[in-house]
Amino acid sequence: MFSTLHRSALATVTRRPVVAFVGLAYALSWAAWGLGYGAFEGVGAVGTACFLLGGLGPFVAAAVVARVTGTADVFRARLFRWRVAPRWYPIALGGPFTLALAVVAVEGLLWDGRVTVDALHPIATIPGFVVGGVLLGGLEEPGWRGFAQVRLERRYGTLAASLVVAVAWVGWHLPLFVLPGTAQSDVPLLPFAAMGLFLAVVFALAFEGAGRSVIVVALLHGAYNGALGWSALLEGSGTGHSLWLLVLGLVVVTVALVAGTGPATRGHRSPHPRNPRP
Repeated sequence: MFSTLHRSALATVTRRPVVAFVGLAYALSWAAWGLGYGAFEGVGAVGTACFLLGGLGPFVAAAVVARVTGTADVFRARLFRWRVAPRWYPIALGGPFTLALAVVAVEGLLWDGRVTVDALHPIATIPGFVVGGVLLGGLEEPGWRGFAQVRLERRYGTLAASLVVAVAWVGWHLPLFVLPGTAQSDVPLLPFAAMGLFLAVVFALAFEGAGRSVIVVALLHGAYNGALGWSALLEGSGTGHSLWLLVLGLVVVTVALVAGTGPATRGHRSPHPRNPRP
C-alpha cells in the first residue's frame, strides 16, 4: 500500500509540478513560521531560526520537485548563471534604490511641498540593507522565478505566468500579516498585494532579460527589500500614503517594461531556444 501511494504521489508531482511546488512551499514555510511563533513565540535564537527557515520554503520546495521531475540539473544551472550582460548587475542593485528615492521625493512634494531626505538612513548602511534583503527575500527566487515562472510561461507566456506566480507569492506571505514582529504585520494587506502583483511582473521581465539568471533576480529582490528599509517607506505606513505611492511607482515601471519588451509579455509563449527545458 505504501508503495502504491508513493508511486501515486510521484506521478501527481510529475503531472502537476507547479501545483506540487506551491503546496510544498506553503507547507514548509507555514509550518516553520507556525512552530517559531507558536512554540517559541518568535523570539530568541530558535524562533528567529524558524522564521528564516520558513523563508527558504520556496527554495527547498523547488529543489525537491525539480529532483522528482528529473530537471534538477537544469534548475541548478539557473541558480549559478552569473555570466549575463554586465548591465544587469547595476540595474538589479541600483534600480530599486532609484525607485525608492523617486517615491520619497514625490511624497515630500505632495505632503510637505518640498523634497526632503530626512527619513533616509545613511548611505553607508545600504550594503547591509541589501545583504539583509537578499537573505530575507532574495533566497525565495529559486522557487518563484527559477522554477514556477519558467514552468508556467512555457504555456501562458511571461506576463500571464508572472500574474499566476504573483497570486501564489502574495498568498504565501499571508501568515506574516498575523504574526507579531514581522514587517508585514504593520502593513495593510491590499497595497501589499498590489505591490506583489506588479513586482512579480517586474521580476519576471528582469529574470527573462538576464537570461533566466536566478542570481540577478535574487539581487534585484534583495535590493528592493533593502531599498524599502533604507528609505523608510514602510515605517509608519498606517496611513498607506507611502505604500500606495510605491505601488504607483511600480505601475509606471511595469508599464514601461511591458511596452518596451517583446511579444512574450503580451500572452505569447516564450520559447528560449537556448534553454528549451523547464
